[in-house]
Amino acid sequence: MITIGINYIGGPGHDSSAAIAVDGSLKFAIAEERLTRRKQDSSFPIKAIQACLDFEGIKIEEVDEMVFGWPELNKHFATSIKLNFTGALKESFPRQALNYYRSLTSRNVKRYIESYQLKPKKITHLDHHFAHAWSVVPFLESEKSLIFIVDGRGISESTTVYLKNGFDLEVLERINFPNSLGLYYAEMTSMCGFRKYSDEWKVMGLAPFGKKSFDLSHLIASTSGSHTVNHKTLLNVEQLALNGKVIQRPESDEVAINDEDIKDLAHSAQYHYEQTILKFVKYYTNLYSIKSIGMAGGVGLNCKANGYLMRELQLEEFFIQPAATDDGTAIGAALYPFHLNNTIKKEQFYPYLGKEFTNDEIKEVLDKYHLDYQFIDEVEKDAASELAKEKIIGWFQGRDEFGPRALGNRSIVSNPGTAKMKDKVNEVVKYRESWRPFAPSLLKEEAENVLKNIKSSPYMILTDYVSEDYAEKIPAVVHVDGTLRPQTVDKDINLRYWNLINEFYIITGLPVVMNTSFNLKGEPNVCHPSDAVQTFFTSGLDILYLGNYKVKKKP
Repeated sequence: MITIGINYIGGPGHDSSAAIAVDGSLKFAIAEERLTRRKQDSSFPIKAIQACLDFEGIKIEEVDEMVFGWPELNKHFATSIKLNFTGALKESFPRQALNYYRSLTSRNVKRYIESYQLKPKKITHLDHHFAHAWSVVPFLESEKSLIFIVDGRGISESTTVYLKNGFDLEVLERINFPNSLGLYYAEMTSMCGFRKYSDEWKVMGLAPFGKKSFDLSHLIASTSGSHTVNHKTLLNVEQLALNGKVIQRPESDEVAINDEDIKDLAHSAQYHYEQTILKFVKYYTNLYSIKSIGMAGGVGLNCKANGYLMRELQLEEFFIQPAATDDGTAIGAALYPFHLNNTIKKEQFYPYLGKEFTNDEIKEVLDKYHLDYQFIDEVEKDAASELAKEKIIGWFQGRDEFGPRALGNRSIVSNPGTAKMKDKVNEVVKYRESWRPFAPSLLKEEAENVLKNIKSSPYMILTDYVSEDYAEKIPAVVHVDGTLRPQTVDKDINLRYWNLINEFYIITGLPVVMNTSFNLKGEPNVCHPSDAVQTFFTSGLDILYLGNYKVKKKP
């Protein structure tokens, strides 16, 4: 059986995507943004669907089932209108009415199916949180686990807790919008001057610069296996009265790092979220005596809170879907039908699910742009020697990652041995705020020496503290609070990237490189070799490696 899973909710959605599964195994997944070059593209993912078909070498008529990770669109917009009338949303009614009308007409799924001549044998829709949950279920090793889906909002739901027994799911708790942890963090993001439902990770990065100055317990709390969010105060908030002063939302994010109140607000917002999610999750782990949990939903990308949960709960298994936001529902939607016919497979999650290009295809692109290049047999050794000379390289290898993290196939890689490297990459490559941190990729075998607690973190979705031995050796990837967001690289999963880091280790004595996504500010990560070439020549990258080809800029 062949299935295609789709994430699409129309105008107010984000991260449209598609995934394909064959005989119970996930084969390919890609977000529409990687192909259209529009960040968080919410349009119908026709290019992603075609990429899935191309990967398997099939036509749409051969697909047994196309599954959407949302109920029918009109249900979402009808619920939005109801929420608006009750004051749980504060959005333009004419816009909501227009969205509802479009969901029945021009943006109706049936209309897209017909206009693109998509003719799978069957089309179905899943509950949104159920699709999130099924992006986690097959990748948990434990027979019994707890799964937490935490996001801004599905149709009505904002948080769902499942008990997994084998491949069966039981709903333990469902909390509805506007009682939403995602809403809380989004509005705190806005209050810090950033874009809500987009820049939440900036708050995580800003938080360590501040102090726990503000008591936000009136805005967020957890009791008896539930949580409460004060949506009446938070919805579209522009100012907050805290500690006898009025904190005003900055007009731009550029002032955040220089405003002590905003830094303290970021720190306090992160602290109160961590305490709430810990108390919430702990209630269920204690109640069911389970040390295996899974997580998905956009709030699952809060790597600081994830690391805190891992340490405080002493979890034996903690799988957070790397594509935790809505793009990951395409995975769950694609896999769920195999549970129904008892052919679903339990397997380790493999994040390199996207497009791959051969050396011949790469050479064709380089020739098209009339570039000078070299073919390098031992490309990892060559790249490591350039990193040791403090060159910043673009590293384009193998299959594209699925999800927001660059994990060594579409990465900008540099030497973490000096603090100035962080500033340089922020300034001349990423064109972003100087205070923003970068993540380390390290040999899995050296994790116990570099990190204080974590032994394995292959998806760069947990934070930990740097060990005393390495705190001063890799300053470019250690944040101001002594934390880092590591990717432990396993040679059985990504041999070429492991070899690169190992060659760098041989030269420098550091089993760590600095890794960030291969893109410029405001752009999606690169997918095609031409994307990599364009980013290379419009940034301060020194050298570009595509497959076995090495490209330099002319003096």
